[in-house]
Amino acid sequence: MRIIIINGSARSGKDKFTNFFKKHYDYETVNWSTVDKVKEIAKRNFNWDGKKTDDARLFLSELKRIWNDLNDGPFEYITNKISKHQLKIDNYIDRENMVYFIHCREPEEIQKFIDKYKNCITILLKRDDRRVPNNNSDKNVNNFDYDYIIDNNGIENDLKNEAISFINKINKDYEQISI
Repeated sequence: MRIIIINGSARSGKDKFTNFFKKHYDYETVNWSTVDKVKEIAKRNFNWDGKKTDDARLFLSELKRIWNDLNDGPFEYITNKISKHQLKIDNYIDRENMVYFIHCREPEEIQKFIDKYKNCITILLKRDDRRVPNNNSDKNVNNFDYDYIIDNNGIENDLKNEAISFINKINKDYEQISI
């Protein structure tokens, strides 16, 4: 299994990158975020309409921070999802090549994933024309030493090519580790 932590400010192309990756990768790929459950809670309990305004992003960031401070909830939620998903995979080869994209913004939370899954890969997507929303999650995106930094300042096809190049790179690196 491969854990890829993907990060970037709002609208930097994270989902597009993972969708290109999924389309061109030969094995199963999932795309989860440490804020997914927080969004569900905000919709169900606080009547959040799902729109990502600056105020909503601040609210989600703070709600996630509180849950994180309480009991590492977002981290535990994702690690439990990974464990349950791994139990469902029958084939060893599929399990070995399975990729979990985990969207995670906070540097200290990224480090928790690296500590738990030693072979994590970290990616930062950067897009120069994007304003950084005013919340701690988005403001600290650049405060981590990522394995890969992908500039998403070109056209959509450039990002697709970056995703394909990334697949080739991690497959090559993985083969060298396995030998």
